Amino acid sequence: MSETGKGPDPQRLDDMIAHAYGAILDQDKFDELIYLAEGSLSDPGARKELLRRKRDIEAHFETAEQLLSNLPKPVVEADRPELTIGADLRVTKANSLAETVLGAAVGASLEDLPVDGDALQLLREAVAGRLADWPVIRMPKRETGKHVLLALTKTETTSAGAEWRLSGVESLWRPGASLAMQSLYGLTPSETDVLSLLVGGHSPLEIAEARNRSVETVRQQIKSMIMKTRSRGTGELTDLAKAVAASSNRRSSGLHNAAGSARYQVELADGRRLDYLEQGASDGRTVLFLHGCLCGNRMPNDAARHFAENGIRFLSPARPWHGQSDGHDVLLLDPKRYAHDLRELLDQLDVDKVSLVAFDVGSIFALMCLPQLEDRVSELLCVSAQPPMRSFQDFASAPPQQKLFAILPRVSVSLLSYMAKIGDKRLKRDGPGGFAQTVFAGAPADLDACQDPHLLDLFWQGHLFHVETGSDSFINDCRFVASDWDRTLQPANVPVHFVHGTQNRSIRPERILAFAERIEARVSLVENAGHSLPFSHWKEWVRFLDGTD
Repeated sequence: MSETGKGPDPQRLDDMIAHAYGAILDQDKFDELIYLAEGSLSDPGARKELLRRKRDIEAHFETAEQLLSNLPKPVVEADRPELTIGADLRVTKANSLAETVLGAAVGASLEDLPVDGDALQLLREAVAGRLADWPVIRMPKRETGKHVLLALTKTETTSAGAEWRLSGVESLWRPGASLAMQSLYGLTPSETDVLSLLVGGHSPLEIAEARNRSVETVRQQIKSMIMKTRSRGTGELTDLAKAVAASSNRRSSGLHNAAGSARYQVELADGRRLDYLEQGASDGRTVLFLHGCLCGNRMPNDAARHFAENGIRFLSPARPWHGQSDGHDVLLLDPKRYAHDLRELLDQLDVDKVSLVAFDVGSIFALMCLPQLEDRVSELLCVSAQPPMRSFQDFASAPPQQKLFAILPRVSVSLLSYMAKIGDKRLKRDGPGGFAQTVFAGAPADLDACQDPHLLDLFWQGHLFHVETGSDSFINDCRFVASDWDRTLQPANVPVHFVHGTQNRSIRPERILAFAERIEARVSLVENAGHSLPFSHWKEWVRFLDGTD
């Protein structure tokens, strides 16, 4: 800890957290803890020792959690100019950057500021409600004359009604912007990663250091993007990217990309939000996908194009606590209640019958809900499914982090919660580059899949999707894995088919074979595929939907 009196040093704190996280992943210590937990089921002595260690562990992490909660909160400064205008284009509010950098003081009219006539006309059309998309305008900085891009948005207030806000777009890069640049100009995911940093004001040297690449590699990528976008230099490339970033936030309820994807939200009868992604053909036969605890709910671009070309409408609801979907405490006790949410989603979308596909923890929900949905589901395909947990040894060969979080719910939920927070902090700190080794260490097939930049980006964005509103999604999924959910499993008059990788280190194939035999389900094994099979080997399960096998 820092001795300056200003509180713990953030960088040192990060190192401490990473060290603590690594220490708990110590194989010998972890195996010893699991040995005690396993023995505690029948040996009073082991149970007593486990409880003693559990108290010590939880006391340690409660103290650490208190220290973290007492850290001073950083002061957030505005990093871009923002101003609010009325219907007459007069400035009603302005932050300090808007005033000092653009000269947009409260009371000033945009018509008296250096805004070109075309931009003013766009703003007039927008505030009058005659534009389908929000415009992006340019305003010069007072001291340098360099232009700042400002994106228009509308908000409703209870006191003043509609307000129109112009915000600088330098820091508004989103995944949707990357997808748009990939689709419009053929940029690669790696190039858009560089572009996002370039838009943020980083130099090629800083980008090279951040991405662990050579400066020459970064410069070649920038040159390639300039050629693909037919820009006249880096400045025009970044201006174009900023405009695309702003305009990718459309007024419509869904955000589309080149592979035919759009994200939507519906409101359920009890007022909760259900977030879902749609890919493929908008009017095709419907496939409902229940995502897992890893990798998100979006299929690779090639798969989405296949769906579009073959008349498949691929719907991926974000399960409760994930993405922007609201949680529901009753599901912790009764996962099959999720069937009500799915039925309501299908009703709102006017979908009668679906093929149900489930991945990882999503298969628990699919199997539990199936009896209540058998009138709406023609088949269930469980890909890299999560079967019931019979023993801690079920996860003996899993990657360390997956092993840890699959077992902790039966050891200590408070420790699970704390480790989830530390794990998320570490993943975010290491970024996409460290994601594969953290999550898939010891799983060669999954590490090979991460060599594909598009898949790695998909998995990384999927991680952010899971923890978008906190770690509850991850913690509750772990609790489902460790629960005795199969004790209330009921048969359904729907064919069930498991598709599993022979190199799946998270869930050994023999576990799937045994579970499938118990519930009289079909099994297909995919050679050389790991746990990420739904994404890395998507053709191997989609072909069963196509009816070719």
